[in-house]
Amino acid sequence: MPLTIDRETMEKHPLYKDGIKEGELKAKREDIIKLNQKTGWDASKIADVLELPLSFVEDVLKEEK
Repeated sequence: MPLTIDRETMEKHPLYKDGIKEGELKAKREDIIKLNQKTGWDASKIADVLELPLSFVEDVLKEEK
């Protein structure tokens, strides 16, 4: 008998939630790097525009260099 998992059950699972959070973080990191490369904005400006903590933006830019 096949196992059937509905969307509601799947979305409540911790591994699903972790995967969503990880994907969102990856997208934010990419946005930070692209803004810095294409506009030359500093960490403070990027944090303000993307509404992210300055410390997070600074860490991402340090990792990129």
